[in-house]
This record gives sequence, C-alpha cells and structure tokens, in this order.
Amino acid sequence: MATARRISSKTVKDIITTVLTRGVTLFGGFLISVLLARFLGAEGRGVVTVIFLVPTLMFTIAELGVRQATAYFVGQKAHEFTDIIKTTYLIWIVMSIISLLIVSGYYGLFYYGKYSGTLLLIALLSVPFTLFTRYTNGILQGKDRIGNINNLELWNTGLNITFVVVLVGLLRLDILGATLVNFLLALMIAVQSYLMVRKLAPFQIGYIKGLPVQFIKKGIAYALALFVLQLNYRINIMMLEQFSDVRSIGIFTVGTVLAELIWQLPAAVGMVLFAKSANSKTEQEAINRAAKLLRMLLPVALAVCVFIALFSSVIVNILYGKEFADAAQVIRLLLPGIFIMFFFKVLNADLAGRGKPLFALAAYILPLILNVVLNFIFIPLYNINGTAMASSISYVIGGLLFLVIYSRNTGVKIKDLLIMKRSDLKR
Repeated sequence: MATARRISSKTVKDIITTVLTRGVTLFGGFLISVLLARFLGAEGRGVVTVIFLVPTLMFTIAELGVRQATAYFVGQKAHEFTDIIKTTYLIWIVMSIISLLIVSGYYGLFYYGKYSGTLLLIALLSVPFTLFTRYTNGILQGKDRIGNINNLELWNTGLNITFVVVLVGLLRLDILGATLVNFLLALMIAVQSYLMVRKLAPFQIGYIKGLPVQFIKKGIAYALALFVLQLNYRINIMMLEQFSDVRSIGIFTVGTVLAELIWQLPAAVGMVLFAKSANSKTEQEAINRAAKLLRMLLPVALAVCVFIALFSSVIVNILYGKEFADAAQVIRLLLPGIFIMFFFKVLNADLAGRGKPLFALAAYILPLILNVVLNFIFIPLYNINGTAMASSISYVIGGLLFLVIYSRNTGVKIKDLLIMKRSDLKR
C-alpha cells in the first residue's frame, strides 16, 4: 500500500514538473515563433519550414521506433542494460548514414537550384545529432528519468531563443541564421543527452546477436505509426509547396505553430504516461491512469481552445503583424481537430507504453488518405484555409476513431474516458 502511494506520488510529481516544463517550452516556442516571423517575414519563414520538412519526416522513419523499443525493454528489464545501450548506439550509427543518403538524395532531386546549397547542407548535417537525442531519450524514459528529459526541454528552449536573437536578430543572418539555429540546437542538445546517459552507462557500440532484430521488430510498428501521424501533420506543407507559394507556407506555419502549441499539454502528460505504462505491473493500472488523466485534461483543453478561438485575430495582429493576419483564420479552423486530438495524444501514450503502437497506425491511415484528397480539393479553392480545413477534418476523424478503438481494446466505456468523476479530484 505504501509502495503504491509512493508510485502514485512520483507519477503526480513527474506530471506536475513536466507540465511546468512544457509551460516554459510553450511560452518559449510561442516567443520563438513570433521572433522568426518578425525577423524573416512570411516568405523567409516558409523557406525554413520547407527546408526542414523532409528531415523532420525522415526522423520518424529513421528512429525505427528504437526510442520506444528502448524505453520498453529498459522499463521491462527484458535484456541487460549494457546490451540495450550497445544496440541503441549501433542502430543510431547505421540509421544516421542511411538518413543522410536519403535526405541528400531528395535535396539533390527536388531542392537543389531552388534553395541555397549552403542551407540544404546545414539542414542535412543536423540529422544525425537530432537522431542521437531521440534515441537516447528512449534510454532516459525507460529508466524513468523524466527530470533529465525535462532539463533537455528547458535547455532546448533557452538555447533556441538565444540563438534566434543573436544569429537572426542581432547579426541579421536571416534565413541562414535560422537554419544555423536548428543545426546548433541539434548539436548541443545531442551533447547534453550524451552526458546524461553516460551517467547511467558508458558509450558502447556492439552487436549482440539477435538483439537488433528484436529492437526493430518491436520498434518498426512505432516507426510506421509515427510516420503516418507525422505525414498527416505535414502533408499539407508538401502540398502547399506544389499548389501555392512559400509566403503562404510561412503564414500557414505561424497558424499551425500557434495552434499546435496547445498539444504541449498532452505531450507532457503523454511522455510521463508512456514511461509509467512501460513500467506498470498490470495493464489495468495503466488503463485507469490514462483514463483519469484524459478526463482531467479535457476541460482545460476546451477552455484554452475557446480562448484562442475568440482572441486569435488580436493575438496574431499584435504579435506577428498584419503580414500574418490570415493566420488567425487558419488557427480557428484547426482548433476543432486540435481539441479532438487530445483523445489520441493521451490514450496512445498508454497503449504505446504497453507495446501496442499498431492501434495508432490503424486509426490514422484513413484520415491520412482523406487529408490528401481534401487538400487536392480545398487548396485550389481556399489556399491555406483549405489545407487547414482538410487537416482539422482528418484530426477529428482520427481522434474519434482512436477513442473507439481504445474503448473496445480496454473495455472502458467512452463516457468513462471523457466525463470527469468526483474521485478524479482526490489524490
């Protein structure tokens, strides 16, 4: 009984500290978005978004779900910890090389001559460092080192603001400066991640017979699910590049950044929930925890969404300027989907933490296809508002589908997932 109370107390502490951390990163991300918009303008913001789009999508595949698989294996103590470390680093090296080849090939075919070669090279060099941080985060999650991960988030936010102010604002390096910011962040956070993991085990690379295959078997489902999700989030940028212009992409990016900052709240809870679910003794314990957290988050999420919907025009005009005024409507159109996606963001963290990522894949293939079709129809008619509508519709359908899937898989009624109980307010 005392042990259960200690575990519950640690879960609450981790969630509170993580939410506070996300609050800081939320403000920081908001400030960075404003600074970049002011320094670069709509067109410059659009160029930076496009350049880093392919690496961002590549990360989800290149991870191979190793981050989640590592957290699962470490949490469940399925293998020797040193063997897990060796295998994680081995896969990182292999996938970094493959990722560099694929991204450079894509750049050469589609971007070279269209965008500066220097910008493309800098973006390319950030790939292995970003992958390293993602891989090592799995080790920290599996060890339930939520505090370390929160510190990385704070470092990332502080450095990001500093680099943007110095390189883009003071030195006036414009798009080059913004691209350098991403590279320097990837490098420095990777170094900090390494120093944290080194305290748990030394840097070792080795082949443990059969273990890489187990990692990939466990992780590939996570990778596929994450890739489908990321593609659903980013396909609109790719399609805007084909049917519109980089200025429109810049305005749309401001709208999506502002709306998606709301997801920092379920992301914070989800990170803790994944670690707790990976270490849960019983499935029912994990399910009850996830359901309670969702019920408590939804009223907060609804209030935030309503506030932003009412004041989005004022927020955009004051902070970003008249050049980005059209982003306000993008935000309003995205908000219904952003809210419904809370269902997925919280509940998927539980299933993924228990080694069941394929439910996310099943829920989001149809919305992804629908998103593409709707973008083909809506962008020529409504430009960025059209892609915002397409995204929001796909988010709503995906979130509701996942809610039904989770309910059927766990046996918990939908109303018990959504409607707050008096007992939720008790510790």
